[in-house]
Amino acid sequence: MEHKDSVVLTCYTNAVSTQWFFKGMKLRLTERMKLSWNDRTLTIDPVRREDAGNYLCEVSNPISSAESEPVELEVKY
Repeated sequence: MEHKDSVVLTCYTNAVSTQWFFKGMKLRLTERMKLSWNDRTLTIDPVRREDAGNYLCEVSNPISSAESEPVELEVKY
């Protein structure tokens, strides 16, 4: 629910590097978004309707990289 709830997205991986994407582009953090120390958990608090859309994480190590399936966030208002 907009302005009430927070959202936590977690990318379960042992990869060296984790990047988040929103609507197909590298996520630009706002003042309401925080990443965990290892970048594997994204928290949005409070969530707003402009946060709605597809999120995915891309993980990599020196040998390879992979993307998660997208997760669609819907925000009720």
